[in-house]
Amino acid sequence: MYLEKIFLMAGGDARFIHLANRLAEGKKIYAVGFENPDGFSDKVRYLPCLSSLKEQPDFLILPMPVSRDGSVLNAPLSREKIPLSQLLDLCHRQTLVLGGKVPDVLTKACSERGLEVIDYLSREELAVKNAVLTAEGALQLAMEELPVAMAGLEVLLTGYGRVSRCCRKIFAGAGCRLTVAARSFKDLAWAEAEGATSIPLSSLEKALPNCQLLINTVPAPVIGRRELELLPPTSLVVDLAPGNVDLTAAEQIGIRALAAPSLPGKVAPVSAAAAIAETLDNIFMERGLFYA
Repeated sequence: MYLEKIFLMAGGDARFIHLANRLAEGKKIYAVGFENPDGFSDKVRYLPCLSSLKEQPDFLILPMPVSRDGSVLNAPLSREKIPLSQLLDLCHRQTLVLGGKVPDVLTKACSERGLEVIDYLSREELAVKNAVLTAEGALQLAMEELPVAMAGLEVLLTGYGRVSRCCRKIFAGAGCRLTVAARSFKDLAWAEAEGATSIPLSSLEKALPNCQLLINTVPAPVIGRRELELLPPTSLVVDLAPGNVDLTAAEQIGIRALAAPSLPGKVAPVSAAAAIAETLDNIFMERGLFYA
């Protein structure tokens, strides 16, 4: 085991309760940034507040995303607001900081303190597993929100990165008809090779009138009022890159549009936690921290 090493799990959603429980097998782990100890195993040392910790962590594990504003810990299951700087104050020079979607301000703060920080979401193995879980969550959301069957449903995917590729596979498996709109000719070729109809993103307007479900994965504002007005009134829009669909315009027009951040943590927290745990183990192993 990681003898005498101290882990501090700080904040996050349900995924991170399950992650703490998993890491607690053979490790000394504290958890802070959660309203109560519900869900934690007896092996996790629950802290009601940060000041309760009397030991310096060797590993500081932060959530995904680490922060919503760049300065305060993302802790949706707690009313306590924990500045990231206070967490770094607990660390010693050899503490390894790990988080998902690490903001630049934290990277800079760690550098100034001589701390190493690793963004575990930048790891390909976790990005792929997270994409699969996100796609499954999108399918579940569509089935809950739409009053029609998935078989034969006209689905339009914007973008063709990891998440969109997983969506194509999962929605095609449910019998949907897929169209992919992307900027890259390479992505369009892959989409077509993998069984979808492909169109350049510049021609997006041509596909909108027949779309019953629009799933956006592009991290840029590509779905605005003009695009929304071309959709059928009964269509559903799911933004998997929240902030890039004009939700205000959608409401005014009468189109149902949903921002869907962090789907893995909402629909499959146990599986999402396992994916993060496996990635952390890979990081530890690569750094010679693997236990005997």
